[in-house]
Amino acid sequence: MFVFMFKKSFLLVATLVCAITLSAKSVQITVEPSTATMFQQNGKAVQPVSQGVYSITCSIVDLAFTVKADGYDSESFVVNLKSPKTMEIKLKPNRKHVTVTSDPKDAVIYVDGREAGQGQVEFDIHKGESKTIKLMAEEHDTYLKRINFNDQGGIKMDYNIEMVRNTRPVNIRVDAPAKFYVDGVVVSEGQKEASIKLLKERPIRLNIVADGYIEYSELVYFNDDIPTNMTSKLEVDEGYAASDPITDQANKKYIITVKNGMSREDAIQRMKYFISEKFETLEINDNIAGWYRTAWTTRAFKGYVVRTRVEIKERPDNGDGKLQYNMMVQSQIAYKQEPSEQDFSDWKRVLKEYSTILSDIKYQVE
Repeated sequence: MFVFMFKKSFLLVATLVCAITLSAKSVQITVEPSTATMFQQNGKAVQPVSQGVYSITCSIVDLAFTVKADGYDSESFVVNLKSPKTMEIKLKPNRKHVTVTSDPKDAVIYVDGREAGQGQVEFDIHKGESKTIKLMAEEHDTYLKRINFNDQGGIKMDYNIEMVRNTRPVNIRVDAPAKFYVDGVVVSEGQKEASIKLLKERPIRLNIVADGYIEYSELVYFNDDIPTNMTSKLEVDEGYAASDPITDQANKKYIITVKNGMSREDAIQRMKYFISEKFETLEINDNIAGWYRTAWTTRAFKGYVVRTRVEIKERPDNGDGKLQYNMMVQSQIAYKQEPSEQDFSDWKRVLKEYSTILSDIKYQVE
């Protein structure tokens, strides 16, 4: 009887041991990120078999674990006999590190309206958050963007921002030393080239003025098709070539003193002779007042018209007995082919065909 009971007890223990052995199970758990730490229910850290990989042996009792990592939501789970042989635990980030890099490097970067740095800034954005970034730089359009926590995967968000230029530098070369004007302001003088900036928001007015050439004038627009280096061909100014190089004789009063012994009538006749050689019509012919003025003679050149006339007027006697006249060669220009009176303004040059009239008259009467 005793022997029978011993055998029965031995069989029961052996069966239980066998059952427990058959019920044990090994589960491999991979966590992401691999730097995360797995903790038991009692708070004790579990040692990984390699970075991010854990091996857990379970039995009929449920085992509870929690995986934690900085910048991620923690996750808890249970391992038991019903668990698969391999498990993967992926933590969800609750904080991301944002890097904003600008081109150009001197752009000022604002985060939620506050200046954060220049060229590159870094900051964190938390789960559920959004932030506004603004970039500002000279000669570039302001860049504005709203970023959200869920815009990019992972715990790092990189923004490499190439800003859009609102100006374009252009170098212009011409054939002769010139003055370069941008919107009426001189940007270069006495050189054959100048650097200008094209504006995105509006065209600029470019004028190039060079002696002996027609003034170049153009509205230049911001356009990617315009090359960085431009050569502008200036047109030769025919009026410049046809005028006297001495530029201080136009529109000025000169005093002619009649030489002693020459009568008033003789002086007038001599002056009128030289006037009539150059001009066909006298607009004013007052012998009593000694006042003579020719009608305008007009000559057209490419892009403009030049007109010229001569006026001679007797000066009042100042008591010294000298007979004197004021003489003026008036020279005017209008930048129209069919100008009206108000289109003309004084021109500092005198056409060559009229430039000697003063010296000729003075030679004859002084």
